[in-house]
Amino acid sequence: MADRPVVSVVRCDAQASDSVIEQRLIAAAEQMGGVAEMFRGKKKVYIKPNLGIDDVRYHVGRQVALADASVVRATVALIRRYYQGELILGDASTGMPCKRVFDAVGLDRQLAGFDVRLVELNDGEFVDFDVPGRPALLARYAFSAELQGVDAVVSIAKLKSHLSTGATVCLKNLFGMTPCPVYGTPRRYLHAPIRLPRALVDIGVIFPPVLNVVDGLVAQDGKEWGGRPVQTNVLLVGNNVVATDATAVRLMGNDPSADYGTAPYLFDRNPLPLAQAHGLGPIDPSRFDLRGDDVSDLSHHFSVDRTWSTELDNARTDVAVQMSSYLREREDLLQQAEGKFAVLADGKLLDVIDTVDALPRRADVAARVGREDAGILVKQVVPAEAEIERLDVYEGIAARAGRARP
Repeated sequence: MADRPVVSVVRCDAQASDSVIEQRLIAAAEQMGGVAEMFRGKKKVYIKPNLGIDDVRYHVGRQVALADASVVRATVALIRRYYQGELILGDASTGMPCKRVFDAVGLDRQLAGFDVRLVELNDGEFVDFDVPGRPALLARYAFSAELQGVDAVVSIAKLKSHLSTGATVCLKNLFGMTPCPVYGTPRRYLHAPIRLPRALVDIGVIFPPVLNVVDGLVAQDGKEWGGRPVQTNVLLVGNNVVATDATAVRLMGNDPSADYGTAPYLFDRNPLPLAQAHGLGPIDPSRFDLRGDDVSDLSHHFSVDRTWSTELDNARTDVAVQMSSYLREREDLLQQAEGKFAVLADGKLLDVIDTVDALPRRADVAARVGREDAGILVKQVVPAEAEIERLDVYEGIAARAGRARP
């Protein structure tokens, strides 16, 4: 990056009026600077708010789990100061149309008059987007055709804990762009050990946000849906996704450079060090400018409602081991199941399913093989020459554990 990233932090009372929240967010953006340049010459801008499910709950009048309508409106108002072109907003919400969540949080009213078009990222045609450079996981991903031609992305995230990634902020928020009809509900093909943190990096490389907004008026502790509200009274605005997220994680009382096995990263790798290694931005605050109010922490240590265990660690490693089983079975599978999904555990092929949504619960598969720590791999069956997944990732994890073959 030619210029140092900038992250701006401002205090903002969650109980303030919508107009005050807009003023504070715009003040944060002005402290950051460069907003006009972000949108100059752009032809299609996409806003990704956190509208993943209809977990509509309020604390002191603000959303707990979803991006608050006041913050989304303020971000749109900021953009419209500098950009009058095509502006789309939407999510691939899980189990329901995005419009249902959009209306439930009041965005239908808040955005009236701003000329913003709602897009349903689970609907319509899907097209492949290649990952520039060497991917972290997959060479390409399917997204809604609505995203073709987008030349600037804005991520509006909620400040909250996440059971699988430690925190949900702007990078994890992009995961909601991936369509459930392709990857399962809720994106179970990608939302899996080994795959999830690396998929986040790839999505961030395909769609690097030019503007990152974190709604910390009311945050959520413990988990991403149904967690505990915490009034934190803060807004973050940054021009780099990793720097913004690293700042948010520090405010939550955690180390954004820590990795798997250190709380809150108890499911798999912390995506931020992976993203930094792929050139998406810096974690170290000495490598970016932090501006705005002096908010050293939020007086609350955020955690996740899970604990590390040997069984869960074994299951993660065992997912990597099962890739050897898939490779051993691949030629036979191609004869009967090309394009379908193989389910492997304990060194055996358990099922072939037509869609990821047909996958049984993990507990049921573990009971079937008689091992609580069984790793379960779901793998689309494709010829070697059509493989888009980096299988060396699995080989490396299995080899480091000394379990290269089942």
